[in-house]
This record gives sequence, structure tokens and C-alpha cells, in this order.
Amino acid sequence: MTILEALNWAQGQLKSTADQKRIMQANPMLDAQVLLSHYLDKPTSYLFAHGEDELTPATCEAYQRLIERRQRHEPISHILQQKEFFGRPFFINQFVLTPRPETEIMVENAMSAISPESTLIEIGTGSGAIAVTLAAELQQPVIAIDIDPQALSVARRNARSHTVDHLIAFQHGSLLEPYIQKNIRETGHGIILANLPYLTPTQWELSDPDVKEYEPKHALVGGIDGLDLYDQLLQQVANNRNLFPAELDLYFEIDPRQERSIQALILEIFPQAQIKIIPDLNHKARIVKISI
Repeated sequence: MTILEALNWAQGQLKSTADQKRIMQANPMLDAQVLLSHYLDKPTSYLFAHGEDELTPATCEAYQRLIERRQRHEPISHILQQKEFFGRPFFINQFVLTPRPETEIMVENAMSAISPESTLIEIGTGSGAIAVTLAAELQQPVIAIDIDPQALSVARRNARSHTVDHLIAFQHGSLLEPYIQKNIRETGHGIILANLPYLTPTQWELSDPDVKEYEPKHALVGGIDGLDLYDQLLQQVANNRNLFPAELDLYFEIDPRQERSIQALILEIFPQAQIKIIPDLNHKARIVKISI
């Protein structure tokens, strides 16, 4: 079987599975290309420049197994154990949420507000994509917190991979608890970034198999309205406001349908807060900036 024949076979297999299960397969040929180039350790351009090259039987068997995994809706990023974020490759596994392009918008906006004196805290670091990106881009210290030790292990691995582990203080605990327990008042300017679970149980039930069957539910579902953890985080800040810098900005990622409810929640806890809604590339509310 040649490279081109293998790609066409894989595309047919993936499309047939999608049709049978009546689900949308975004781009079967692209998936086929990515998986074969990954196995061959060659760029996708190589596949078409060498389309008539014969694959060994061992390669064909290995490629077939990769396609079978994709037919079971395992995300490409999980098969490769890698996802790009802000131009950097990040190791991922079943213990962390796959970094998404929408989250890059939060990082970009936060970076524009960060000064060399800013205290940077990320809540629910997961793979460490946000914390590692901030540390790498700005060469500044970051506090990264997660309640899951297995997620912290992944984050530490990514920090080492991008040589910023000396800049990131990884802490284990629920939301801001590790920071609050230090009981040290920071001065200057503070920034808290959080991409916490914000799906409702219904949204999770209706999510694609790629998400529902392979990504950690606890990293996706945020209570009956999806905002339980954001509520808890805001309460922690309010109850310990004296421990945070006088000038404090928070960045949250949300579902666009939560635009009104998150604003109501914020103003209930911080009536004087200044709130800015930042849209994603589809012009839908995605990032909330809160200045308190």
C-alpha cells in the first residue's frame, strides 16, 4: 500500500464511521494525514511529495491501529499526546483538558495588562498551558494551582519541557486555598486567570464523543449552572481581599450563554467591580475581565 492509498483508505474509514453514527467528522482527510505524518515522523507535506512510496506491512498495521482509535472518537490530541497552544507543543493525557484556541484569547488579553511587578496566579492549571505560556513569554514568576495531583504532574512536565519550571510555583489545593494559607499580603498589581469547569451537566451529556468519552468530566462540569467554581473563587477573593494586591484583575473563560449570569454573580459579590466581556473569534462572549 502506498502513502496515497493509505490516506484514501483512512479517509474512507473515518467518513464511514461518522456516517454510521450520524456524527460530524470535521475533516477525515486531515485526521488521516496528521496520524500518518505522526507515525512516520514526517511533515504532512512529505506525504504528498512521496505519495507513491510503498509503506511497510508493519507501518500499515500500526497506522490501521491509529485509525481504529480515531474511529472510536479518541481525540487526535490524545492519540498524539500533544496539543499546540500559543505556538508551543504541550504534552497531554487523560488527566487534563486539551488546551483550546479560545483560551489563547485570555492569555493574550492578560499579557497586555501585566507589568514586571505583577503577581500572576493561575487557578486550575491542568496541563499548565496558561502558566507555562505566561512564564515563557514574559519570563516572570507564576503561581499555578490545581486540585488534581495527576494534572500537576502533567503541568510540571510541560514546564520542564519549555524550561520555565524555575519560574512556576506549582501548588496543590482547591482554587485559591494554597495561596490564602500563606497569609502573605502581596502589593502592587495582581492577576488571577481561571479556565475552570463551566459546562452544565446537560451540556456535558450532549457534548461530542471526543469530549464526553475521553476528557476528564471534573475538568468540564461546573455544577447545575456551570458557575459553581467561579462562585467559590470569587467568594474566596472577597473573604480574603486583604491578602491580594490593591489592584486586582481576574480573567475567567465562560460559555457564551453565561454572559448575563456571570455578570450578575460578580456584581452580587463585588458591587463596584468593573466588568469587560471579551469575544472569541466567532464574536461570542468568551472571556470575562473583572477589575476589583
